[in-house]
Amino acid sequence: MENTQENWDKAAENYQDVFRLGLNDYNASLLRFWQEEGMLFPGARVIDIGCGVGKYGTYLAELGYDVTLTDISGEMLRHAESNMAKYKTPWAVYRCDFNEATGTEPVFEKGFDLAISTMSPAIHDAATVKKMSAMTRGRCFLARFYDWAQPYRDRLMRELGMEPRRVFDDLQGDCAAMIRAVCEAGFVPRVRYVDYNWADPRTPEQMADYMDRTYFAEDKNRDALTRETLRLAKQHANAEGKVIDNVNTRVAWIWWKTEEHT
Repeated sequence: MENTQENWDKAAENYQDVFRLGLNDYNASLLRFWQEEGMLFPGARVIDIGCGVGKYGTYLAELGYDVTLTDISGEMLRHAESNMAKYKTPWAVYRCDFNEATGTEPVFEKGFDLAISTMSPAIHDAATVKKMSAMTRGRCFLARFYDWAQPYRDRLMRELGMEPRRVFDDLQGDCAAMIRAVCEAGFVPRVRYVDYNWADPRTPEQMADYMDRTYFAEDKNRDALTRETLRLAKQHANAEGKVIDNVNTRVAWIWWKTEEHT
């Protein structure tokens, strides 16, 4: 998906649906990793760049950390504010395109102990790595998908007479590019690869909408494909009226110390 405010605004409700599923094993293991690696400690200030609906913000606030959430999407941040509202620890949200942010805006002026960006295009080259690092006095962390398999999506596409399409192109190349970007920015990257698998239960209508937004938007037969997807998904639905869209991925965790230069 193109990294525009409009596209992320459209996707916000789907991200909120995922948020409502709650903490999963992968999220919990990532929080443990940050703590075990000394990235989190009492009183730490954390910024989440490309925060979406504030999933990690809520987990970090629950643990008592000071959290700042930034995103290009006003709709994502509307959900984030609602999700964060019950927490009494310090938190803030700030809408910006990180490409255009200077890093000197008031919301950033106190600096952070940990900067994270998980599955977000906000950090995408040496320049944004440098900007992220400049506002951080401790550690920076990126998570990027390295591999992705989605068997039910592929089944639908085959039944539609299409070759399965991917959301992402060359995930391994993207991870390699980000590791190079950290090096080019003058830091020493460390990398770990972890499995992250989940299932998205969707109504047939939600599945048709997901396929339409994600795969059919540029297709001249868009409306017909969406109608046929809905028909097929209704056939595939379980006793609860849901189709189960399993996603099996491998994720690269990339992190560095801002005081450790090449």
